[in-house]
Amino acid sequence: MVIGRKSRLWLVGFVGLVVILGSLGVTLIVFDSHAYRRSQGSLPVNAPLKDPAILFEVETIKPNNLGGNYFVNYRLNREQFRQETKSMLSELLDSTVDKTKAQAQQKWLELSSKIQKEEEIENLLKIKGFQDAVADVFSEHVAVIVYAPSLNPKEVSLIQDTVLRVTNIRLDKVTISTKN
Repeated sequence: MVIGRKSRLWLVGFVGLVVILGSLGVTLIVFDSHAYRRSQGSLPVNAPLKDPAILFEVETIKPNNLGGNYFVNYRLNREQFRQETKSMLSELLDSTVDKTKAQAQQKWLELSSKIQKEEEIENLLKIKGFQDAVADVFSEHVAVIVYAPSLNPKEVSLIQDTVLRVTNIRLDKVTISTKN
């Protein structure tokens, strides 16, 4: 079989490229201190740190229902429940049954709308001067809990107006409570 001149040039060029890259690779492995070596062991996951200046601390948040921590705990529990609900709905969204999939999509949209309204109410109340607040939006009513020893009529009206603007739920369906 006769190889043409162009084919020979390509073949020589390809072999030359392989030789150059191979020698470069060997050089990097031999002379680079960061390259992997069989004698270089790896530390187990639970190995003690060599540098004592680096310290790690784990802070455990213990739930309690006193004062401002009530709102933190409320949000943590609410978020945990939402994640569980989303997990169940996401499995149903992959269903091959159209009715089940459509119901899961509807529930997902309702949950998303509920989350958006609750966050909007809470943020607006903080902007309007309340130290902290949580809101629970349901289809027929809304519950709002604010961090305050008591509320005057002006503050109650401000909360009601905020809820009405965000949800369009009648004022007699809005429950406002305080938590100190």
